[in-house]
Amino acid sequence: MKQNNLKETAKEFERSLKVLNPSHRTISEIMRKLDKFFDYLLSIGISHIDGITKDVVRAYQVEVYQSLTVKGYPYSISHQNSMMCAVKQYVTYLRDNDYIVSNPAKDIQYAKQPKTLPRSILSVSESRKMMQAPDIKSVIGYRDRAILEVLYSSGVRKTELRKLTLNDVDYHDGFMRVRGKGKKERIVPIGRIACRYLENYIKSVRPELIKDPYNNTVFLSSRGNRLNHNAVWVLDKKYAKKAKIKKNIHCHTFRHTCATTMLRNKADIRTIQELLGHSSLNSTQVYTRVSINDLKEVHKRCHPREKDRE
Repeated sequence: MKQNNLKETAKEFERSLKVLNPSHRTISEIMRKLDKFFDYLLSIGISHIDGITKDVVRAYQVEVYQSLTVKGYPYSISHQNSMMCAVKQYVTYLRDNDYIVSNPAKDIQYAKQPKTLPRSILSVSESRKMMQAPDIKSVIGYRDRAILEVLYSSGVRKTELRKLTLNDVDYHDGFMRVRGKGKKERIVPIGRIACRYLENYIKSVRPELIKDPYNNTVFLSSRGNRLNHNAVWVLDKKYAKKAKIKKNIHCHTFRHTCATTMLRNKADIRTIQELLGHSSLNSTQVYTRVSINDLKEVHKRCHPREKDRE
């Protein structure tokens, strides 16, 4: 059996993750969570992997459960489970590579995730107010309006929106190529109003922002760079406040709103699954692909923004 300390095996585990080619951010998140586990182990006098037993892993799960945020609130179940997921990945790696004889986390179960509806869903009226909040007479205002329209129309994640390139967008036929989680690509429809703002932005507004002619990122900052990680969140908060919307607006608000309103308008659940890029709806439902033409047709029929006359 190999004998290694935590630091050495952590480096080897990180290298094994890179072989699987996830995003740099994904690896960083896993290692950050794993560092918390290592801190706990060192606090109880364990510095080598042979001290990681089932009882230790169970005790750490209790520690995570009892931990509080900086504001003094309990962590969410999803956060607790994500912390344990990092631990499970690490000890599974140790077992698969013969560092340890058995997997101490094999029988450790995740906390049951309560089934809750997404919060802060915007009404159709609130969504329109958000759309109309940016000052489209200014360069940044028009860019922000285009961003909001694309988010609401397509339900893409903020990271997916930030990664959009000019080659990904077809505003004539109303489609975008999106790079989602796990570097999976999918084609999503964008409605006619979002297409109009997107086309105008790319043709008339984006040239005012571009500094590097080789930068083909669609949405640019005032300095001509790709939007930073928090830019969309700041933008959402800004225009929610301007539109006097009291709900807690966050980056997924338009994503949830898009999906919820389309479901309310009788869109098929599998269509929503395809639109949002989910690999499965839940553990019991078989994934069924929907053709992009069907997806576009249902989007046009069910998305409330497609019914506005602008």
